[in-house]
Amino acid sequence: MARWSGRVRAPGWVLAGMLAAAVFAGEAYGQALKIGYVDSNKIIEAAPGVTEAKASYEKLATEWKTTLETRKTELTGLYEEYQKQSAILSPEKKTEKQQAILQKEREMQEFFQAKFGPQGEAGVKEKELLRPIYDRINKAIEEVRAAESYSLIFDLQAGALAAGDPALDLTEKVVAHLRTQATASN
Repeated sequence: MARWSGRVRAPGWVLAGMLAAAVFAGEAYGQALKIGYVDSNKIIEAAPGVTEAKASYEKLATEWKTTLETRKTELTGLYEEYQKQSAILSPEKKTEKQQAILQKEREMQEFFQAKFGPQGEAGVKEKELLRPIYDRINKAIEEVRAAESYSLIFDLQAGALAAGDPALDLTEKVVAHLRTQATASN
């Protein structure tokens, strides 16, 4: 499955500038700046519903891959048959067989593009399955931030954090919050 893209990634200098602005703004208003971080990959892997979403996606993708393999086998069979018979075929029959092979190849390519291409059903289905999970993750991060009065929460996967005190890692708190929310909604 695709890597989580629920967050906008900004260059490190932009995030550093935002951090500096937040520090100075916090000091100006006499507020202590409280910072934490999360590892979004760990949160995604532990989030309720991810395993089921991945299994659903993989089942569908496997069906499409099987169909693609079947079409590839049919195409190979047509080509091999053409190769065996080409010496005895009339020019018209050769052209007819070549057209059939080309048509089968076009159909296979169209199927591949429709399912796995940039705008294909696989990407649409993956987003459809994961979007609610990403929304719950973002909501959980915001709720943990608000409940514990964090000014900023960074994502390790965004690449702006080189090192951090493990005491500031909120990943497990967010995962626990997600699990609590999932239990409450069931």
